[in-house]
Amino acid sequence: MDEELKLINSNLSNALTKLKDSKSDDLQDRKKKMAQLIRLHLQHVQTTVITHRRRTQQRARRRFRMLRSFFMRQMMEMHSNYLQMYAMLRLKHSQAEDTDSEASDEGGQPPEEMDLLADFPNFDSHFFEHVVPEMSEEEFLNTLHVSRGTFETLCKQLAPTLRVSEELTRRVPAISPEKCVALALYFLASGERLSLIAERFSLPRPRVIKCLKVFCNAVMSTLGRALRQLPHHPVDCNGVAEGFQRESNMPAALVGVLGVCSIPIRANGDAKNSVLRMEYLLDDRMLFRELQLGCGSRATMAPMFSYAPNTLSTLPKFRINSRPVPAFVLAPVNQNYPLRPWLLQRYTDPIAPHEHDFNEVAEHLQELSDCALHRLMSRWSFLSQPLDISFHTASCIITAAAVLHNLLEELSEPHMLEWGNSVDVSKFRAEPLSDSIEEDAQSHAALEVRDFLARTISSTEI
Repeated sequence: MDEELKLINSNLSNALTKLKDSKSDDLQDRKKKMAQLIRLHLQHVQTTVITHRRRTQQRARRRFRMLRSFFMRQMMEMHSNYLQMYAMLRLKHSQAEDTDSEASDEGGQPPEEMDLLADFPNFDSHFFEHVVPEMSEEEFLNTLHVSRGTFETLCKQLAPTLRVSEELTRRVPAISPEKCVALALYFLASGERLSLIAERFSLPRPRVIKCLKVFCNAVMSTLGRALRQLPHHPVDCNGVAEGFQRESNMPAALVGVLGVCSIPIRANGDAKNSVLRMEYLLDDRMLFRELQLGCGSRATMAPMFSYAPNTLSTLPKFRINSRPVPAFVLAPVNQNYPLRPWLLQRYTDPIAPHEHDFNEVAEHLQELSDCALHRLMSRWSFLSQPLDISFHTASCIITAAAVLHNLLEELSEPHMLEWGNSVDVSKFRAEPLSDSIEEDAQSHAALEVRDFLARTISSTEI
């Protein structure tokens, strides 16, 4: 600002000197011009000072806002760390208290969990009681990943089963069906750790896990038909096969696409048991028809549909160009799936044109498998985080999550694209099983079926 004032004063001095040395004889006219110059000089000085003061004030306010934002971020981070540390410190105590409560239940005496919560007044955040009812429709959808109307419908459908659960009604404090559904959906959608969810819903961590199990059992017993098995009725088989044919030009005998992924489990201390292997079967609408879950020693089980008889090998055959073709599913490559007439996969080293055509169609269908997995993980974010629960609990929750996903897809429930911004399904690629199944007569029959399908694809391409 000092340099600007010096420049203004210098300009005024030069103007006054020129006016003084001018040859004009009118003194009165010179006085008017000098007065006008001085007035303009004062205006320039005033503008410069005010502008500089405003800029200084704006910089000060900006620094203050930055400091305040930094302070709030630090406070939020400290609060989050405190909650995590607080939950971890309470974990063993809560587990011991829950064990004592179960022993008391066996003797007919109700547990005294309210005394446990009364010692820690900050533990009760009243999230369900105060925050959820005040949410807008958009906030509700982004928090629980279901609309409020669908949430109310789920509560009505599950309420008869949840009300008879002793875990929800006989324990103190009692948990309403609505709170149980909200807790479970929040866990599925948010991906937060159970210790933080326990604090948010004012419940001990073991009680939260049991509440999730009750919810999942209610979903499976009430809505389990949404996870439909392979179609057995000819009309259903034809509908799925024709859907795949419209999507990919695969001859109308394909009744499903197999996919495999690995989900980390943080609760298991053994490194060999730290990954949950999930095999899933999709139909033409990318709905999950069947799941097979394994962890540790359970993960060494044979791939789905490897051995006959099974649900696929007993399905009625399709007729393609007057030739009977068994109903089959498409298996992913590099997973040591055996080649069977009902379990086909891409050519390993394609040479002929029809082999390349078959591989092109198969690759497109496997992309649909990745798309369905991405959609499931983006709707239920807990799948994209390491699970801090046991394998048995995880398998129960994942199966129920697939049922809910199918149900919401059939209801055309909103699915926001931003939910999947942080989901990368390539991080969940599963390692192939070490043991492979030897080739036999069924493998040679599968080669003939695959060649026939490949040539049919080449002959029907436009």
